[in-house]
Amino acid sequence: MQQNELHGERIMKTRTAPALAGGLLAIFLAASTFAAPVAKEGVSLRDGVVVDTARSVAYVMHPERGIQALDLRRGTALWHSAAGERPLALAGNLLVAQAQPGANGELRIVALGVRGGLLSSKADIRMPEGVRAEVAETLQRSFHVTAMPSQGGVLIAWETEEFSSLPQKREHQLGRVLGVAAEGRQGNPRGTAIFDPEAGRLSVSASTAGQTARPAVAMSLSAPGAAESRFTSADGRFVLASRLVDDAAALPYQWTISNAKTGAVLGTLRAEASMAPFAVDGTRLIHVAQPSFRIEEGKMVERPLRIRAVDLTTGREVWRREIRDTAWRGPVPN
Repeated sequence: MQQNELHGERIMKTRTAPALAGGLLAIFLAASTFAAPVAKEGVSLRDGVVVDTARSVAYVMHPERGIQALDLRRGTALWHSAAGERPLALAGNLLVAQAQPGANGELRIVALGVRGGLLSSKADIRMPEGVRAEVAETLQRSFHVTAMPSQGGVLIAWETEEFSSLPQKREHQLGRVLGVAAEGRQGNPRGTAIFDPEAGRLSVSASTAGQTARPAVAMSLSAPGAAESRFTSADGRFVLASRLVDDAAALPYQWTISNAKTGAVLGTLRAEASMAPFAVDGTRLIHVAQPSFRIEEGKMVERPLRIRAVDLTTGREVWRREIRDTAWRGPVPN
């Protein structure tokens, strides 16, 4: 069987815009010895993927729309809800999520019960003229939403970007892949609001200064150019050490996962990319694998965006589930 993978940096060089848009979204990598604080609530591994290791559940975008809760141990579905589309953050026993836009394009924020996905509350944020809070990206524009628990409730930050040209769209997508901070172009509509998930109350903030940056889901612990790159887990409790061991192999990188506090090694595995935002649930590594292509017996086989669990004691995949990819992958003008 002939196999030829397009991985990590190699994907970035050859098919950056369509292949990785939304891939390493919102990863802010800073060369530092600072370990990210332990999250009290669930952590986001990427846009639309929230992992709660305390409950051993992942909340993801179902490939056929809606939100699905997955058991981290077995990968089985616990529930599916059509009331929301994009998981954003956890607030106690509620999952805050983006739903399909309202009739006039409003950004609809919902709160779902974490145990059954039942709708608890909702509120709409009115958008500026000409803006629709779409869940999926189009060739012409993107709409991005983040949510972070705060004292007054859950801080909702949104931003939309118009692509006047294909090169501008590719520049935007490359910035998302590389983790460039989302400062926003001048004139791009954006805003913030505080959502009370218990009551469904919403207060729109007039000021957006310093509140629209996307939360970091990984922190670099190694100097640029180091032979071994080290990254914290999304909750700061574990460290991923990545090393290129065989550039010609289908899985060219070796990941070593250790406890950030004690340094104890949990296990190693081979990987197709140099890193990915991750969490650890028991002996399982949880991460999102990006869309990729593989040539098998002379035929191109495409693998979709997916969340997967790997047993750190054996290095073998335990389960994987396809998740919705909201990046635009349709035709583009020549």
